[in-house]
Amino acid sequence: MELPDVVIDSISVLLEPYQINFREMWRKQQSRGTEASDSDKWMSLEEAASFAKVSIWTVRRWCRKGVVSKKTSRARCGRILISKVSLEKFIDGLIDPNQKAI
Repeated sequence: MELPDVVIDSISVLLEPYQINFREMWRKQQSRGTEASDSDKWMSLEEAASFAKVSIWTVRRWCRKGVVSKKTSRARCGRILISKVSLEKFIDGLIDPNQKAI
């Protein structure tokens, strides 16, 4: 979503007394949004297992050990999502199996 400069300037002026740099916050938020849309950062258990060419239970075990980062989906209660970056690093051998995920 793109905001006109006039709107950004107006919000910046309103937040200035509170020492909040809205322009900088907006810029960071925009870059995060682009980053997330460029590559999917999270995969379902099934996608992660297929990607790693292992069973779903192996991916669950990696999550339990903490060698792969995970989060629970808010949209679907209890659904586990796996961090694509941490899974790739683990598979590439950049993470020691005894080391916790970042």
